[in-house]
Amino acid sequence: MTITPEDIDAFFAFLYEGRIGAITFWLRIIAGILVSAMAAALVIVMIKLNAIRRQKPEELSGVARAGGRPAPSEDLVAKPWQEVMQRMESANPSDWNLAVIRADSLFDGVLKDMGLSGDTMGDRLKQLDLSKLASLNEVWEAHKIRNRIAHGTDRALTHDEAARAIGAFEAGLRELQYLTD
Repeated sequence: MTITPEDIDAFFAFLYEGRIGAITFWLRIIAGILVSAMAAALVIVMIKLNAIRRQKPEELSGVARAGGRPAPSEDLVAKPWQEVMQRMESANPSDWNLAVIRADSLFDGVLKDMGLSGDTMGDRLKQLDLSKLASLNEVWEAHKIRNRIAHGTDRALTHDEAARAIGAFEAGLRELQYLTD
């Protein structure tokens, strides 16, 4: 079957006649409106991105710098974090427990330093969301492990569980720029 120019002309004539013609007319109107709306949205996004690009890097650094606070002191986290990591290298399970408890305490101190309010670390964590802290769910799980240790469950903490909790706290601290390489 060969398509001839007459077939093409007949097809387009069909599209512009009767009910089909009315439908195609309205579809073209709707498509024009949608394209115009998308073009306007694209212009707005480009303007916003341009404004973000012009900002200073310290203004873009996230939650830890909210409210114009200065960069956190490395002494706040770096030195205590080394102690946490040393405890994790131990073969003694009680050292792993202490490492998780200390890491949880450090993270809570960071949340307080960021100006988050609340009576407990859980209250402060509830003020964050995944857009502010991508590792929030992992930090919650690590905090639950800490609570299990603190409230003395019968089950002993394995090194893998402790390492996973420490890794979650470390990821959160790095994300909030309180811990650097």
